[in-house]
Amino acid sequence: DQYSLGELRASHEQNLILADVKLSELFALWQKANAAALATPNTGLITDIICCPGGDLCSLAKARSVPVAHAVQKRFDDIDYQLDLGEIDLNISGCMNSCSHHHVAHLGILGVEKEGAEWYQISLGGAQGNEAAIGTVIGRAVPAPEVPDVVEQIIRVFVEHREGDERFIDVVHRIGLDPFRARVYGSVGAANEEVKNV
Repeated sequence: DQYSLGELRASHEQNLILADVKLSELFALWQKANAAALATPNTGLITDIICCPGGDLCSLAKARSVPVAHAVQKRFDDIDYQLDLGEIDLNISGCMNSCSHHHVAHLGILGVEKEGAEWYQISLGGAQGNEAAIGTVIGRAVPAPEVPDVVEQIIRVFVEHREGDERFIDVVHRIGLDPFRARVYGSVGAANEEVKNV
């Protein structure tokens, strides 16, 4: 009401937008948003996760999404490191309906039910916009406690193969999925065999 003529918008990336802020009031608004823990400068970074409500709030979900998103955010809570990594779209869905667009994420996480337990498929290489693409599942699903470790291993492969300021998605396209599979599953063969048994 005070800064944006009473208008608040929500983007499809789950960010809140005040569309009509005077430049002279921008710093004061930022101070208030920061005091309310609403000014994290992570737009487009690995912790700027699109996350569906998952099994905690949605009857369609096969697995919870929010706790997994929090665990990944906690693992990558160093903003300087996030800025060094650059643009990474990470989206988490609790079911195949993909309310969180995991299919078109650079790094997608999909919750699935496996023998009554919650497991998570990892996909790489998705993109939205003019270069839209569906990501590819890299191997067997993993239990929730392993998801932050798997994401960290994927990021380590990216950092090791990155040339200059190359983006995550560009490294994935350049080197392919096998280096990521080998790091996460111990070998490409194990990942390729296990993906059939998700």
